[in-house]
Amino acid sequence: MTLESKLIVKTCVGILVASVTAAAAETTGTMQVALDADVDADLRPPGEVAPAAAERPATRPAVVHRHINDVELWGGGVRLTGLSGVGALPGLNMGAELAVYVRRDERFLELGYGHWIPQETYVVAETPERIELALDVWTVRGGWASTSMPLRAWVLAEVGELAGTHQVTGAIARMVGAVEKERRWVAAGGGVGVAWPMTETARLVGTVELAIPIDRSPMMMQTGSEFEPDPAAARANLGLEIGWR
Repeated sequence: MTLESKLIVKTCVGILVASVTAAAAETTGTMQVALDADVDADLRPPGEVAPAAAERPATRPAVVHRHINDVELWGGGVRLTGLSGVGALPGLNMGAELAVYVRRDERFLELGYGHWIPQETYVVAETPERIELALDVWTVRGGWASTSMPLRAWVLAEVGELAGTHQVTGAIARMVGAVEKERRWVAAGGGVGVAWPMTETARLVGTVELAIPIDRSPMMMQTGSEFEPDPAAARANLGLEIGWR
């Protein structure tokens, strides 16, 4: 037998073996289905009538699992943040912010109210009462927050007051921007952050932001020097967030 003939025979034998194996598997599956049907239908005492189809217990429908990206997720919560930065006030700036947010899928909208103070005390000149330099600001953030990773990115807009009197009516005025021009703070910018999960509803949030003041009016201090915010305010913050993803 030549080499070509041997190759042809081996090929035919291989095809035959594969065909037999497939047929055997198909036969086994068919027999199993038949056995299952017999078990359901024939395991009854002689003479007992099979129950009507309507009386038989209904089978449970198949559960359809949807990917998380196919489901529109709503969430919300609150966050208390410790603030640190430079640029808005003289020297190192410190403060705190309370924010509430709502999210849908990977988009979120947030409103926060923060209070900033400089590292050293500065008193504003030419005021009927003693007013220390500080910054009270409302911040609106909107952007992207991943549902599969602890990453976030956003743009922001701020309106507030430098050297405010810290009254409730003043907070409302700051929210709508109804303050004196030399004390007005208006800025825009953006930021990125990481939210480390602690529990299902608690996260440790670290953020970095940059805010660009739109109007920088100088203010006179009691020391005789003028203060004017820097062209940009940089911040690095750390906070605790409680909410539902």
